[in-house]
Amino acid sequence: MKPEMNTTEAAGSPVMVSLGSITMDAPRVLAIRQSLHELANILTGVLIAGGLLAQFLESGSLQQYASNVCESGERGSALVREIRSQLLASCGEREVGVKGNSAGGVQEQ
Repeated sequence: MKPEMNTTEAAGSPVMVSLGSITMDAPRVLAIRQSLHELANILTGVLIAGGLLAQFLESGSLQQYASNVCESGERGSALVREIRSQLLASCGEREVGVKGNSAGGVQEQ
């Protein structure tokens, strides 16, 4: 189902977003964006800790568990980026180019 046309204020912030049968106002969209940002921060910490743990356990029998933490963190980060992209697209906002494997991505300049 394709989102309906979006209304934006002069400043570019969404007034209402209609996603099929779901309609969100600007404060709700901003709250979701903030939650995604917080989740990205959490996943970044998990990725850093998992990577350090994997290095520490490099030759141990528990290294596979650390690798699983890293892989799951990467999948979670990709999901956060995908949801954020879909939210921005439904609001009619253009996303700045993102690259890298961090949860929040790295903005291209």
